[in-house]
Amino acid sequence: MSTIKSILNKTHIHPSCYFLLLLSVFSANFFIVILIISLLFIHELGHFITAHILGFETISITFYPFGGVSKFFHDLNCPIKHELLVLLMGPIFQTLFYLFLTTLNCISSYLDILKSIHYSILFFNLLPIYPLDGGRIFQCLSCYFISYNASFKFIYLLSSFFIILFLIIFYLNPTLNLLLIIILLIIKLCKEHKNIKYYFERFILERYLHRYNFKKSTIVTKVEDFKRDYCHLIKVNNKYFEEQEFLNLKYKKML
Repeated sequence: MSTIKSILNKTHIHPSCYFLLLLSVFSANFFIVILIISLLFIHELGHFITAHILGFETISITFYPFGGVSKFFHDLNCPIKHELLVLLMGPIFQTLFYLFLTTLNCISSYLDILKSIHYSILFFNLLPIYPLDGGRIFQCLSCYFISYNASFKFIYLLSSFFIILFLIIFYLNPTLNLLLIIILLIIKLCKEHKNIKYYFERFILERYLHRYNFKKSTIVTKVEDFKRDYCHLIKVNNKYFEEQEFLNLKYKKML
C-alpha cells in the first residue's frame, strides 16, 4: 500500500495533457486518448515499480502528450542485469496490460485501434536509438562485451545509423509524423551526447568512493577500458596497480 501511495505522490501530469484530453472530448476521440494514456502509464509503471523493488532511488513519473518519462537514480556500477530488468519491464508490463484489455468486452469494438496503438508505442520505445528504451537496452547489453566508455560510442553509432535510415525513409515517403519523430530523436540524441563525459566521470568516481565486490576481473591499461561488473588490474609501464590504488593516485593528482 505504501508503494502505491509513493508512486501516486511521484506521478505528475503535464498541463498539456489536460488540453489534449479536452480536445479529445470535442473531437469524439476521448476513449482512444484514454487507451493511449493507460498503455503509457502501465509502461512507465513497469519501469518505476521494478526500479523501486531493486532499490533504485525513484524520483518521478511525468506524463506528456503521447509520452511518459520515469526518473530514477542508481549507481552506474549497479549490476547490468538489474538495469536491464528495469528497462525491459516497461514493455513487458505494457504487453501484459494490452493482452488483458483484449479480453474485455467493452474494448471489442476498439481492438484494431488498440492493437495499432500498442504496437506503435512498443516499436517506438524499442528502437535502438539512445535514450529510448531500446537504445538503453542495447547499450547495457554491449557492456557485457566492451568497456563502459566504448558502450556509448557503440550506441551512438547505432543510433545515428537508424536516424539516417529514417531520413532515407522520409525522403522516399515524406510524412509530417515521421518528420516530427526524426526531429524528436535527433534532439534527444544530441541532448544525451552532452552527458557522455559526465556519465563516465561519475562511473569512475563511484569506483573511487565505493568498494564493489565484483566476481570477475580483467587487466586494462587505462580507466577508459573499465568495464561494468568487473574489477580491474591496471598495467602501466610493466607495473601493475590494483583498481583502488590506481584511482587513489588519479584523484590525488587532481586535488
